[in-house]
Amino acid sequence: MNTRRRTWLGMLVSTIGLLAACAAPGGDGGQSGSVKAAQPTIELLGFLKCPSTPAMRGNLRVALLSIDRSWADAYIDQEQLPEGDVRRGWPAPTVLVNGRDLFGMAPPMQPTMGCRLYEGGLPGVNEITGRIKAVATTAATSAAR
Repeated sequence: MNTRRRTWLGMLVSTIGLLAACAAPGGDGGQSGSVKAAQPTIELLGFLKCPSTPAMRGNLRVALLSIDRSWADAYIDQEQLPEGDVRRGWPAPTVLVNGRDLFGMAPPMQPTMGCRLYEGGLPGVNEITGRIKAVATTAATSAAR
């Protein structure tokens, strides 16, 4: 076999291997746009006396399913937290990702409970999904450095 043929054959085998690896099951589970990052810690802080808590909980769950079916959140009922726990001070509902508010609110100084009003209304599934993907992608990029 001449050199030109060996080179061409080697490139062909490499390309087939690369294509097979890309098509292998388990990549993104068939979910286009899936974030290729470890799940960040996601907490939903709320309590049932705040009317937006159940709707935010539903929106967050749908958003997480659209990112990766294995991702989940931890629901924290603020009424069950100890009186001095500063997490009681976040207005409900609040989504924390790695301990930070998903929508940029500064941490509370006092553990005083209240309901949250979002400018423009309660965030929808698409907005929540986009923000979580951005946080997860940023964290994955930082970890890779």
